Amino acid sequence: MSESSKKPMMPNKVIEVMVDSIFRKNGVKPEEVKDNLSEKQREMLKEMVADLKEQVEEFQQKRNESKSE
Repeated sequence: MSESSKKPMMPNKVIEVMVDSIFRKNGVKPEEVKDNLSEKQREMLKEMVADLKEQVEEFQQKRNESKSE
């Protein structure tokens, strides 16, 4: 089993912490955001989250490869 498959929730937690921090800094309530997003904005956010997740997984993989060398 690869290292990334052992911890599939790590990227999601990183993203959640970042988003929560940004919302709190700007006084935004997540409930309000959910109600005011258009379908296009929702899709864009999903794509952004997927891209961030991929980048985090690549970073973890490279880090693990460098540790094993």
